[in-house]
Amino acid sequence: MSGYASGALADIVLLAVQMALSIVVPWWILRWDLSRRPPEQLARAWNDATFWSAIVAFGPLCLPFHFTKTRASFLGLMLGLFWMVAASAAIAVPLTAIDWVIEDISEAGAGMKPHP
Repeated sequence: MSGYASGALADIVLLAVQMALSIVVPWWILRWDLSRRPPEQLARAWNDATFWSAIVAFGPLCLPFHFTKTRASFLGLMLGLFWMVAASAAIAVPLTAIDWVIEDISEAGAGMKPHP
């Protein structure tokens, strides 16, 4: 495989993993939070359509809005900002590891001689 093709494939893999994690991580955080909310806070939560739209369209950026909306307080905003940073880190760490592995493999493969 040429260097360009392997680089493009690596970019596609990283994009796919990033998109998946940008949906799964906020979804998990929001579902975990909603399972622990009292009924009066659940009443302020997003309906299912808005819930999924926010997660898919905005990823971790939707977290401060959810926490502020359900708690209706400054503490909710601070919790949301904390979880947004935590979710961003939970997405960035695996992506960095995958990128490091792909780069290491491509560098090792670059030194190999093609078969005659």
